[in-house]
Amino acid sequence: MNIKEHLLNKIEDVLEELNVSQDALGSLEDYLEDEVQEDEFLNMLPEVDFNSISKDILSKAAKAYTSIRRYKSNEYIRKYINILFKMGKASVTYVILKSSYWISEYTVNELIKAGVEKYIVLIVYVNRLAYDYSRLDNKNFKTIYDMCRESPEDVIKACEYLDVNQKMVVCSIYCKYKGIEKNDKYYEFLKDIEDDFTNSIDNLYDNKMPDDLVKKIQMFIEKNDYALLENIIDEVKGYKYSDYLFKFLVGFSALNADKSATLKKMFQFFVRVNFRDALNSAYSILPVTSCYSDTVNNMDMLFEIPSKYHVAWYAEKFAGNETASEILKKKLKENKKSFEEAISLSEGASKNYLMSFMLDGDEKSNYIKTLEENCINVFSKVLREDKVNEGDISVVESFLRDDVSFENVKNTLYSIEPQNTSYWRMNNELIEVLNILCKNLGGGINLYERVVSVMAAVGYKNYIVKLSSDYKRNTGTEYSSEKFHKIFDILRKYSVPILAKMKLIDNIINDYDYMGRKAAALHTVLKDIVVKDKDEVVKNIDNISADGRCVFLEYIFKVKKEENIKVVLDKFGDGSKKVKEKIVELFTNSSSNLKYMEGVLDKLKAKKQGEREVAIRILSKWLNEEGIEEERSKLIKECLNYTLEAEKSQKIRALLMEVLGIEQKGMDKEKLKGEEFIKDLLKGNKKNSLSWLEFDSLPKVKLEESNNYCEEDYLKAVLLCYSASNTIGKSVDGDRLVQKLNRDSLKLFANEVFDRWFEKGAEAKKRWVPGFSSIYGGEEIVMKLQKCINDWAKNSRGAIASQAVKALALNGGSSALLIVDGISRKFKFKQVKKAAAEALDFAAEQMGVDREELSDKVVPNLGFNASGERIFDYGSRKFIVRLAADLSVEVYDQNEKKLKNLPSPGKKDDESKAKEARSEFRAFKKQLKNTISVQTTRMDLALSNERKWTKEAWIKLFVENPIMHKFSIGLIWGIYENSKLVDTFRYMEDGTFNTKDEDEFEVPEKSSIGLVHPLELSREDLNLWKEQLEDYEIVQPIKQLDREVFTMTEEEKKMKYVDRFGGKIVNGLSLVGKIMNYGWYRGSIQDAGGYYEFYKEDNSLGIGVELKFEGLSVGYENEDTTIYILRFYNAGTVKRGSYIYDEIKEQHLLSLSQVPEKYFSEILYQVSSALSSSSTVNENWRNGSGIKF
Repeated sequence: MNIKEHLLNKIEDVLEELNVSQDALGSLEDYLEDEVQEDEFLNMLPEVDFNSISKDILSKAAKAYTSIRRYKSNEYIRKYINILFKMGKASVTYVILKSSYWISEYTVNELIKAGVEKYIVLIVYVNRLAYDYSRLDNKNFKTIYDMCRESPEDVIKACEYLDVNQKMVVCSIYCKYKGIEKNDKYYEFLKDIEDDFTNSIDNLYDNKMPDDLVKKIQMFIEKNDYALLENIIDEVKGYKYSDYLFKFLVGFSALNADKSATLKKMFQFFVRVNFRDALNSAYSILPVTSCYSDTVNNMDMLFEIPSKYHVAWYAEKFAGNETASEILKKKLKENKKSFEEAISLSEGASKNYLMSFMLDGDEKSNYIKTLEENCINVFSKVLREDKVNEGDISVVESFLRDDVSFENVKNTLYSIEPQNTSYWRMNNELIEVLNILCKNLGGGINLYERVVSVMAAVGYKNYIVKLSSDYKRNTGTEYSSEKFHKIFDILRKYSVPILAKMKLIDNIINDYDYMGRKAAALHTVLKDIVVKDKDEVVKNIDNISADGRCVFLEYIFKVKKEENIKVVLDKFGDGSKKVKEKIVELFTNSSSNLKYMEGVLDKLKAKKQGEREVAIRILSKWLNEEGIEEERSKLIKECLNYTLEAEKSQKIRALLMEVLGIEQKGMDKEKLKGEEFIKDLLKGNKKNSLSWLEFDSLPKVKLEESNNYCEEDYLKAVLLCYSASNTIGKSVDGDRLVQKLNRDSLKLFANEVFDRWFEKGAEAKKRWVPGFSSIYGGEEIVMKLQKCINDWAKNSRGAIASQAVKALALNGGSSALLIVDGISRKFKFKQVKKAAAEALDFAAEQMGVDREELSDKVVPNLGFNASGERIFDYGSRKFIVRLAADLSVEVYDQNEKKLKNLPSPGKKDDESKAKEARSEFRAFKKQLKNTISVQTTRMDLALSNERKWTKEAWIKLFVENPIMHKFSIGLIWGIYENSKLVDTFRYMEDGTFNTKDEDEFEVPEKSSIGLVHPLELSREDLNLWKEQLEDYEIVQPIKQLDREVFTMTEEEKKMKYVDRFGGKIVNGLSLVGKIMNYGWYRGSIQDAGGYYEFYKEDNSLGIGVELKFEGLSVGYENEDTTIYILRFYNAGTVKRGSYIYDEIKEQHLLSLSQVPEKYFSEILYQVSSALSSSSTVNENWRNGSGIKF
């Protein structure tokens, strides 16, 4: 069944459910194929209200629409919508809404592109919009404005099908649009709006307002009687109105108030009823943007409303905005009385904001007193909300009013423990009034200081951080070093204890966005505390978190005094792994720190195992440091060898042997002998760490040299060898013990250990388990680990997924390494992809080959013989499986009869063999699918990255491997000399080589062979190769000859950016899915989860590329975004991560002429493919990009 037949069946099923006549059903296909007149067919259809049909039928109609959209059949979309519209008129909207949550601008453009008449599209768009309170907003009116501009006759026609509310939305926007001709239809629409709005006042109040009062309102609107207005306004305020209708009537009245005295008076009236709701309604409906619009800034004059209402609303709406502040200063200067009246109308934060403008006048002291009292009241409210008892709140209020000293209340303050101190519970009114007081009291005297000291004492970290920050429109939140320092000076002035200050800083350090701007702003404060209060810091450092200890130790270490280094040396035994790693980093981040070697060597004699371990890790890094003096290196090795002789801890012994390079053959010399070693390993309570495995029920493991089962303690010793290591890897001692065990029974044991670890939540602390299980778990563990890696990565467990990838590489099997290789090339999660690359680098190093050679070596043959066949044995029957040219599986019986699949076992078959064969076949198909996926990606990358093979390596991979053999015959290969193409050939099914002219070709012995890129071929050669593949009916396994190529224009060669995609508008989810599939990554995640670029780096070329765009937010990517530019730069020169704001520096930016032409083409190919769904272009994208061109 082809696609058209599939879609025809879908539509036919829907029409049958809707009781369409047999005559119409019989003509459906003719209609879809243009073999019958459209009107003739549509007139055969019945009327249907899609809002009234059953959910099942509606769902079926929606699914048919979804299928047509999926196959991008524009003609079928148009005709299907026409069918539904003819039957259901405006109710067709319900079908479309059933298939998508909301009818967006994207849906509108899709329907128009498909050829659906614009008036129908408008009907569909407005149908729900008109009744959706939250979406009655000017940003959703663009589609209607566009139609008013492009096709006003369609707007008029649409109104014939709309109900009253829908029509009023369209008519209002029609009349508002400047380009509309003021003809009879315009005045008819305007009159309709006036009449409908005036007559809807009783509906506004749900028909509960007395008729005489409604008439009085209408009389005011008609006659402009302000005396009448004052008489009735208080009475009107006593009635509750519909929020939706209020927004609708008042907002759309404001939209055309400049064209209609009636609509202006209606707006004026309801401003007096509720100025906040009225002005908010106008703000939503009017085509304006924030406080940067003259309309918004001058609503009082434009709508002739009292200025006090506008000022009060404006302050509430735009408090703190720099532009708004300038406008309000102007308003104050123009009409001080109205400004004061606005203050009386306001409350909370906006009232404080307005009072801040009055602090330069004669009434300054009165306003400051009011602000101070407001501040105390708000702070008390915050404490009450956080469940602080009234007695303690009373103490706080007395201190804030300066009735008692800090000394007298500090014990009470330190005992207060607010129940909720989260960022989301912060009271912004408190922050704003404190900023006002601080700004106007010359640096924070009196109340501001007292509030800050209380906040620090009770642990209100988020308030301290907020008071130390500013929000900039272009750069987001910025933290001020000066403000942080001022706050901590206040805390010093009030003698707030060091521990309280350290806990405050510790809480800030533990914020998810600490690194970057926040850390930089705190630098001076931390340095100051460590220098002035070092002894107190050292005394209290164990009372803060591991992250906090790391930061304080770093600042202590930076001072470089002998007593400070001793402090850090004393922390070698810290219980936190994170702190230990930080200490290792501090001592090893500069060769100048070798001068502290004596102190580190002394730690080798420490009683605590943890201290010895940290010392060994530091010394290990120093040993590997380039340029270390031979005498120092010799001393370190001597001390480590001496330590090894005396060391009893198995974990530390393993670490020492690893550092010193002592291998298995030296074990006897190191006294690691059988029973004595196991006994030492199991002494104390070490076995208890394995109790979670419930050993009694684990599979038994046999000894290799006998049929006896090994003792439980022996297996525990093996596991303890692995659990002793901090890293995933093969344990020298553990592997030595394993040599005595039967591998088949050990495989079952290893898999069960993994299963139990996974069932108990895959605890990260027991990360040794996947390593152990992968090494000894055979092929069975591979698929388990692969599934876990994918699931963990998707569910934000990137760290354990990365560890599992390393474990998988230790399996050593071809299928395991193949999966790791695939992850290293194409995986959505960078952390895991990087771990896979590191694991392969390590494996390649162990085998003495480079990464790509290792990837070649691990391509499995999946049991195929040299003829490309694999036999599955049922006992009485055998089945042959072959790979087809398109890499699909073909099954044949012994008589060469082709079968659809491997058959079910028969009565004459060997039950055991048949069952095993079918199980193998299922596993084989999964492995084949994975292998083809990985190798397809590898071949695509080989084409992009210009991978080359020697003739010997090429034959081994592409001729001898039956799977890669199928790849090779569908591709065109090149002979290269000094990276230049000198000849091309194709590998034939019969094992020969031929040229584009179908002459036999002989591959030279010392050849460099690679995939030919279409850029390297002349048009003539390209066509000859295409014709040859068509003649042999060969479909290429990757896009090679048909690959779209992009060449640099002469103008681009002089530029440092590519703008040919600039202005393209694309759905965010579509962009993310496609471009990340090509190995690109999101740029740094910034405020509110926003990011503004994708990037990828090619380390072999040393080039990175960045795609700049309008921006998306993680988790909210189903929005349209606009593409800006592509830039190439030196790889590794841009820092990226959460809340990192690094940019490409000018000195690292590459001119396009410096970019290799194939790499340039491939990058543009990827971007073009990722933007393939884009059909709209914003021609003015440069203006909104913020990029300097």
